Amino acid sequence: KLELTCPNVRDKLLNDRRILINHISYVVAEFLAPAHVLICSKCMALGHFQKQCSQTKETCRTCSEVVDNMKNHICSKIEKCTHCQSNHKSSSLKCPVVKAYRTELTRKLLHLNNPPAATVDINNIMQNYMYKSSNFTPPPVSYASALNSTINSTINPMINPMMKKLDELMNTMSDMKNQLASFEVKQNTIEQFIIAKQEGDDLIKQNLDALAKNQFDMKKEVTHYGLSIDRHENLFMKLSIPIFQDVFTFISSLNQDKKGNTLDTVLKSKIERYLMQMKNVQVGKKLE
Repeated sequence: KLELTCPNVRDKLLNDRRILINHISYVVAEFLAPAHVLICSKCMALGHFQKQCSQTKETCRTCSEVVDNMKNHICSKIEKCTHCQSNHKSSSLKCPVVKAYRTELTRKLLHLNNPPAATVDINNIMQNYMYKSSNFTPPPVSYASALNSTINSTINPMINPMMKKLDELMNTMSDMKNQLASFEVKQNTIEQFIIAKQEGDDLIKQNLDALAKNQFDMKKEVTHYGLSIDRHENLFMKLSIPIFQDVFTFISSLNQDKKGNTLDTVLKSKIERYLMQMKNVQVGKKLE
């Protein structure tokens, strides 16, 4: 692809049909880039900008519904083209109306760049002068007039091979754009999943740390209670039981007369049973 700013150099290359680069001859062919189709973002019509739009209401590019204020519009998300009523957005370049419009506009531009040569009837010139409009080159048409005539003209369904290739290229680019958008959505989903997994792992780690701390605190409390029980057990075994044994022995001695006879046999039996139970406690036997 070679872009030129000088018309003389361009015409010379087109006339020679060849260009020499690094001692290699290349064939030169004229190429016209596809025309850019203007789609109004307000009414979705073809051929003008939003600032030039005369429509007061706005048209949704997805569902084609006409509303007063697009900010308050709740779209149904069901794609419907306002040009051909098919299931795609009104701004889509796949629309057959948009493609045909671009094709016709490109042909108009080709017609402007290469106006048809005037034909002259030699016999009429030699015999009698007769005015024919076809004998004169038509005046150049402005770009705005070409746009208006394109909008009002009937769309020609026949597309030449060059226009078909341009349409295929535009469709391929649109498909690639859709695929990139799909890949971006999938990438965002994967990133959100990774972030959620990391947050879940952090929460599990925090819970495990809390459980380990609780277990450590519980172990300290169990050790503390065990030491307290041991202290109370030692106090009971080494101080309380010997005191009770001495008291019961003293009471048993008071339960005898001067001759050593028992005064109260019931009290004696109870004291003997209490002393036996305290001995069992000291040796670790179960109380009866």
